[in-house]
Amino acid sequence: MARIRLAGQADAGILTDLRCMFLEELGQQLHDGFADTLRSWIEEALQDGRLLVWLAEVDGRVAGCTAVNPYPHMPSPHFPRGVGWYVLNVYVKPAHRRIGIAQALLASVGAAAREQGVDAMNLHTTASAHGLYERFGFRTAVDAMNMPLA
Repeated sequence: MARIRLAGQADAGILTDLRCMFLEELGQQLHDGFADTLRSWIEEALQDGRLLVWLAEVDGRVAGCTAVNPYPHMPSPHFPRGVGWYVLNVYVKPAHRRIGIAQALLASVGAAAREQGVDAMNLHTTASAHGLYERFGFRTAVDAMNMPLA
């Protein structure tokens, strides 16, 4: 089974590679220099706590990851402490899929969120991963909207 660990600064290169693989699988075209910009952002965000990443390793090699952006939220009945985590980049390399790695990553993130008193986690999903997240306790929100500015 996979070993799950929290990523550190030394993992910025593999995190960059995994994010690029994820985006390319989604059909996004990555412009020249994107990986360098991304790596700089990851290094900075890991350092200041804007990004937390868990890595899954199989036989000592990285097989997947998931990341969260912690964010403050005005307290409400759904956010009593005012703390949320946005889950992103749940990604498992194709050779390691369907053996429980995504579930192990989500379990680790969920445990950390509960331990740290996070009120709620949210995410966007692909159609193919929707069932995985529902089995994990995520629910579809019909009231969410998005306004792209870039």
